Amino acid sequence: MSLKRTVSILLLLSLLVVGAFTAQAKEVTTIRYAFWGNPVAIGVEQDIIDAFHEVHPEIKVIPTAVAYGDYHTKLLTQIAGGMAPDVMRIDSYFFADFMKTGAVHDITNLIERDNIDMDLYYEAGLLDSLYNGRYYGLPWGTAPLYMIVNIDMFEEAGLPLPDPDWDWDEFLNIIKVLSKGEGTKRQYGFGFESNLVNLFPWIWGSGADLFDENRTTFALNDPRAVAVFDTFANMVAEKLIPDPANFLTPEVLNRWTINNAVGMRMGSAQEILALQQAEGLRFIVLPMPGGNEVKNTTVYKSNTVSISESSKNKEAAWTFLKFLRGPGLEGEKLYMQANRIPPTFNVPELWEIFADPTKHPKNIVEMTQLIASEYAHILPLRPGWNEFTGIIEPELQKVFAGQVAAQEAMDKIAPRVQEVLDRTE
Repeated sequence: MSLKRTVSILLLLSLLVVGAFTAQAKEVTTIRYAFWGNPVAIGVEQDIIDAFHEVHPEIKVIPTAVAYGDYHTKLLTQIAGGMAPDVMRIDSYFFADFMKTGAVHDITNLIERDNIDMDLYYEAGLLDSLYNGRYYGLPWGTAPLYMIVNIDMFEEAGLPLPDPDWDWDEFLNIIKVLSKGEGTKRQYGFGFESNLVNLFPWIWGSGADLFDENRTTFALNDPRAVAVFDTFANMVAEKLIPDPANFLTPEVLNRWTINNAVGMRMGSAQEILALQQAEGLRFIVLPMPGGNEVKNTTVYKSNTVSISESSKNKEAAWTFLKFLRGPGLEGEKLYMQANRIPPTFNVPELWEIFADPTKHPKNIVEMTQLIASEYAHILPLRPGWNEFTGIIEPELQKVFAGQVAAQEAMDKIAPRVQEVLDRTE
């Protein structure tokens, strides 16, 4: 064989080898990640995805963002049509419904295999990712529903700021002192979005709940819960809280808080972030007031990020999920830098990133940790949540408007709610 031919063959073999390695290097696993969010939220998610790509160029993540109102319906439709994303965020309100469809992958063995330290997560968040003792996701957005207190309005009224262990009677007295004025200049002691979740602190405080202990029987026709609804109806009639016809969105409540029209209001970490943009507004956060029967009445919930059972790339999806929600990894740090959600982990360094000590509420770290340890109460979530609230909330609006007595309203809807309970069990 001539030297020229030998060199040609060697060159060809070299090119084939290089080509093979190049092709192998270019093999990328593509996964889809679905979540809800506004433009700011989408930017944070993209930052996390970009950081993930730098560490894992072998995995390409394609984000799909949907407005919250349509998100879960579209997600369930995709799942039913065999088009489920590989990784998906799920609000805990709907988690049980997703579990019932078998759409979510059990990651317990993956957690154990990779030695994920679950003790670093706040317990309340873990509970919303568990189903029959198994993990079907990692927590996202673990946080309480705070009572936001307007400092200036309290000082103007000569009222001391409440302690964290305040109770229902103190809450009512404060509302009466803060409420004054007429017409467009009316100030309210308290304002909140008129939905069932926001009423739970007072329902729980009375010793009542939405369901019985087994979550199989409707229980809001309990006289203790009825008394709570009657009390709220009376507060509306006395103009201590806004009229139901003007029941507020978070954006309107934010504006009323900034303009000193509301002394106290309920809100999430997202509302706190919005209020921090208002120059000069001073406020603190507190747990919800305790009741005569139950003291730990603050709604504390999480969402979860899960892997689809139908994903054909579960290892790649797990790699991304760990980066996004695992302890000590970049995803959580980027969320903190953007103030998107409070820390899901009880790690001081994360709180230092999230909480700006120059901004109100200056007690958010202290109160969040205190709520998690002493005042947190988990929602009685189960399949059919959307249907329950769709039946109950319109009747509560009628009660608050003085159109029907609370006992009559709850007795009327009890059979309808029970039908949903029996059907979705």
